[in-house]
Amino acid sequence: MKETRTTGGDVLQASNASALAIAALVEQLGRQVQNLCFTKELAPVQWSALRYFAKAGPSARTVSGLAAYTGVNASSASRTIQLLLGKGLVRIETDLGDCRIRVVTLSRAGVDLVERDPLRALATALNTLDDTERTSLRDLLEKLLFELFPKPFKEDGS
Repeated sequence: MKETRTTGGDVLQASNASALAIAALVEQLGRQVQNLCFTKELAPVQWSALRYFAKAGPSARTVSGLAAYTGVNASSASRTIQLLLGKGLVRIETDLGDCRIRVVTLSRAGVDLVERDPLRALATALNTLDDTERTSLRDLLEKLLFELFPKPFKEDGS
């Protein structure tokens, strides 16, 4: 059996294919990525929202769109948007087709901050994988995500 060390120095005794050992590795990777995203500018949930608004289409850049994407309720999504608004990273505009809908758009400062996204460190690490490995990893992670959270996420963020 292979030993896997956690960041705390604990040793997990399990075979390489053990689902629990893989789950522990995914948890550890998630924790380290989360730690990357605690910056002086934003907390991880705010980074996630900023990334979402950077890539989502106009009809999806709403409180409900962010809530669905991040898996939180509308109240939490609204608070996150208000924090980003207070930091000058987004602006809120009225939808031209329906004045009841508020569309969130990145400000210039928001765009600039996304360009310094700490998640780029993970992207750099992923670039050490070849194309086949990256494609397989993406497909497997997506499969796991949909298994755990069956509500479908659309490619365009809507």
